[in-house]
Amino acid sequence: WGITHDAQNRRFIVSDGSPYLHFWDDETLEESNPKILVTRQNGAPAKNLNELEFYKGLVLANVWYQEDIIAIDPETGDVIKEYDFSTLWPKSERRFQRADVLNGISVSDTDGELYVTGKKWNRIYRIELN
Repeated sequence: WGITHDAQNRRFIVSDGSPYLHFWDDETLEESNPKILVTRQNGAPAKNLNELEFYKGLVLANVWYQEDIIAIDPETGDVIKEYDFSTLWPKSERRFQRADVLNGISVSDTDGELYVTGKKWNRIYRIELN
């Protein structure tokens, strides 16, 4: 599923497809904090947390089989912002409409810049989040 590193707090943040984030010590790999439930802005648990990136103090998570990336406060589990990327590359234009899903986030060395891609995508998009 997903793993990212929070260097300031010396921990890995891990997803397992459930609505929970797990925290592992970055040296021992032992669970270092209790897992937290991630709650979307509509109050529902955030199911299918997939690819993760740590970005500006938040965890960015791709939601598997959705065109969404959510920004999660790693201390509370609250979703701070939800980004809809369904118009980035419309499913109607994709070759494999079921399998072609948003599924990749990468933080650039350029401040404020990210890259996103997906399974079976032949393209990478450079984006900025507000």
